[in-house]
Amino acid sequence: MANDLDELKQEVEDLKGLTQDTNKLMHKMHRRARWGMLFQLAWWLTIVGITGAAYYYYVQPYVQKIENIYTSAQEGATRLQGWEGQVQEFLSNYFKRATTTRP
Repeated sequence: MANDLDELKQEVEDLKGLTQDTNKLMHKMHRRARWGMLFQLAWWLTIVGITGAAYYYYVQPYVQKIENIYTSAQEGATRLQGWEGQVQEFLSNYFKRATTTRP
């Protein structure tokens, strides 16, 4: 019986050591997962920051030029519509005068 008790104590000690090792491994895994998540967040923030900077320094001037061209085209179309109205008014006045001055 004493032999069985010694074996049982030995098994409990082995199980205790195994549990402590498992606990250490789990803490390491949790710490690595936390650091991994932090590095992944830093990675994506870096990618987004580089993309934003690239847009601001390289693409944005071209977009601004295109916006300016579009705006000036709209203004030109508006002026052209105004001129069209003036030409029509001029022609209608001209033809009215031409028809009223004829004998």
